[in-house]
Amino acid sequence: MLKSCAVSIISFFILSVPAFSGGFVLDTSDMGDVPQAPVIMPHGPAPVTPPGVTIASYTTDEEFTFESEVKPALDARLRALKAAGVTTLGGRVVELGNDYSFVIEYLPTVKGNTALPPAVLVETYRNGAAYWLEREAEEAMKAAAANFRAAKLPVLGSYLYEAGNDNAFAVDYLVKNMLRPAQEYDVKFLTYTGGKFTFESEAEKAIPAYLALFKQAGVPALRGKAVENGRDYAVQVEYVVKTGKAAPRPQYSVARYDARETFSFDKEAAKAGKAALPGFTRAGVPPLSSVVRAEGGDFSYSVDFLVGNIYQPGGTVPSAAIETYQAPETFTFDSEAEKALAEKAAAFSAAGLPVVGSAVTGELGSFTYVIDYVAKAGQNAPVYPPVPQY
Repeated sequence: MLKSCAVSIISFFILSVPAFSGGFVLDTSDMGDVPQAPVIMPHGPAPVTPPGVTIASYTTDEEFTFESEVKPALDARLRALKAAGVTTLGGRVVELGNDYSFVIEYLPTVKGNTALPPAVLVETYRNGAAYWLEREAEEAMKAAAANFRAAKLPVLGSYLYEAGNDNAFAVDYLVKNMLRPAQEYDVKFLTYTGGKFTFESEAEKAIPAYLALFKQAGVPALRGKAVENGRDYAVQVEYVVKTGKAAPRPQYSVARYDARETFSFDKEAAKAGKAALPGFTRAGVPPLSSVVRAEGGDFSYSVDFLVGNIYQPGGTVPSAAIETYQAPETFTFDSEAEKALAEKAAAFSAAGLPVVGSAVTGELGSFTYVIDYVAKAGQNAPVYPPVPQY
């Protein structure tokens, strides 16, 4: 049986061989038909365009009849720009119709550590008061301008203007712009217009005086000219400053204190307001002016004064502020409260906390008092017990 099975298997292979005996053909392809593997290059730095230098053009509205007149004016302006700290790249004469003018190329930025151009702002102060008599407004204007100068802030001009049927005043002054630290700042050309003159010739005569004001303040003035201002004439001064990208940050700001005393007549309040100004000077907060305000059926006064701005990452802190101390005790008679007030005010002054205002309040059997004092930034103010609730 085993022998017959072996014979059968051998016979199967012998009969099946022709089916597998055909020849094999290997398919061939050209090398050009074979897709190339992607080549991976090593990573390198992305191409960067190097920073360029921006060149700006300074133009003027000055016109000259003859081309020969332009060169001296162009050279003078180049010298003025250089003295102001502006880097110039030369200038050229240009035609303006039948006349001539000039253009100067300059670099519109300066390094952060350069002193010029200066970083300054022109601010305008208005106390908001309306004066029935023009002479009263003029008197207040002159006093306010003098107070700005006493505070070492240069005054460019002061003037009266109409406020309804009354008179008001304004004072233009210069204040330092406390720029954020930066590697470079922008150069900015500005104009200031001041003065009021009936005739153009009067404005032209006043130009040197205005240029001198800027020079005394350390602000380079490039030129001055007479311009129309309504029905009158004024002086316009062109000057240059440096500025940052952020909003202006003036070195000083104006704050207001509302006095507590009341008076039956406005003249009494005005007199008391003027008398209060020296106290602010002694307290180290330069006063600017006092104004009368209505207080119910009576009158009181307010005092405008200067405070320095301390710029910090978290915000702006005033260099000084007026704080209020409320006495915790009560008194049967007002005379007792007034005596305690005088003693406490003396203690505040001795502690370096100047008192600028106070008042006795209450009624028979429950009089008390409050004190308004000046606290400087960084000064450790005393801690008082909580004010009792009545």
